[in-house]
Amino acid sequence: MNATRGSTFSEVLQFLTNFPHPDAVAQAIVRGPLAQFGCNGMSIWLHVNFTELVCVGFHGLDDGVMEHYARLPLTFGAPVTESVISSSKIILPVSAVVKNYPGLGLDWEIWEALGKDNGNGDVGHVPIFANGIPIGAFAFLCDRSNEWNNYSIALLDGIAASLALWISNPLSKILDESKLGYHGGLVLSPRQIEILNLVRQGKSNASISARLGYSLSTVKQELQRVMKRLKVQSRDTAVERAIELQLLPTETPH
Repeated sequence: MNATRGSTFSEVLQFLTNFPHPDAVAQAIVRGPLAQFGCNGMSIWLHVNFTELVCVGFHGLDDGVMEHYARLPLTFGAPVTESVISSSKIILPVSAVVKNYPGLGLDWEIWEALGKDNGNGDVGHVPIFANGIPIGAFAFLCDRSNEWNNYSIALLDGIAASLALWISNPLSKILDESKLGYHGGLVLSPRQIEILNLVRQGKSNASISARLGYSLSTVKQELQRVMKRLKVQSRDTAVERAIELQLLPTETPH
């Protein structure tokens, strides 16, 4: 399936059975079932160790903003963390975010810019459950206000349920928490670490693509994000820097 506008919910469900990259999942949902609400951005969050949320994928949102919010302690007052703690949906105008969550006051310029760019549309946060336990959330940004009626809410619930099945399946590799690397505000996703481990083994981008089943463009995009995050200019230097920051194990996994 190509993630084009107008993709139906059933087409997105079929897409998830291929266990795509989280960024591709966010793109498919933005361009598909959420397009009717003027959605132009989405992020997917994983509940890790019952203490924090880690962003594992996004689409249509600024890289710098998402890097800033890549990792959020559950104690941090933000709508996405509250949605997980309270097990409830939180949908509000962009302009109300800083007002309702004073802890985000230092980032008022970010939220002011989001409001201007999106006509003060809705920003929504929906918890994701597996076996009654919150395992994460998804957040979305719209370019207008919407009437969130029973149909709309049911659609959000359906998206959350489909994401729960995708995340919980071992083939998605998203719940492999042992592969999540942290250093201060730095976070490398399981896929980024998987790719870096193959880079340290001397594999080319093409061979990494073939071995992991990702498109070549996905491999290149992930490496570009890692290099930007680690402030380095090459793949090999990214590996060295990641080891130095303890984002990768010191020994190459086999």
